[in-house]
Amino acid sequence: MSYKTLEVTLDNGRVLPCGPEMLPANAHALLTLLDSSAPPAARTCGELAERWGGLDRLPSDEGCAFADDLAQARASLPPMKSAWD
Repeated sequence: MSYKTLEVTLDNGRVLPCGPEMLPANAHALLTLLDSSAPPAARTCGELAERWGGLDRLPSDEGCAFADDLAQARASLPPMKSAWD
């Protein structure tokens, strides 16, 4: 079994491809509805880099708590074993 993800638009209940891909005449499919108020996902690293500065940041107390949680989690991990041992 193979899977293919296509970007589509709903138009009066009809599914239309957003790109040059053709939809099969008969198929079973999964459809995920995306929040239309959210900006579209960045498709390239360049687009992500342009948006990076405008992304929301954690408040400093939440950021510090997150960093502390990561440090505790790392400290509780067992030491890595060498693949050569």
